[in-house]
Amino acid sequence: MSTQPIADSHDEPLFPMPPLTEQALRVAVRSLDLSAAVRFEEEFHSAWQEAMQTDSTVPMHTFLHRWGVFVALRRYPGRARRLRELEVAVAEAPSIEDARRASAEIGTLLDAVRREVAA
Repeated sequence: MSTQPIADSHDEPLFPMPPLTEQALRVAVRSLDLSAAVRFEEEFHSAWQEAMQTDSTVPMHTFLHRWGVFVALRRYPGRARRLRELEVAVAEAPSIEDARRASAEIGTLLDAVRREVAA
């Protein structure tokens, strides 16, 4: 497996990173993946219900963070493409070592995206 940079420096985002709000993320998710938009709505309603039942904002914060990561991963076409390649590499790895290398790169990618979302 070749090691490639996490994001090509020439890869431009499709749009700026939206704020971590329900409405901004909803618009971003819809523009990236319509099937994911359905999951977004389902998870939003579940998180909202849990927040109401537990009288806690944690479910909503977790929901917003999770979808922020989704958007951050996919708003750069090269980053999204690399994630798909790595997922396939893990699924089709001929050895455990190859699977671990691809998984480690996915972890590195997620760490970078989490820092972006937290900024």
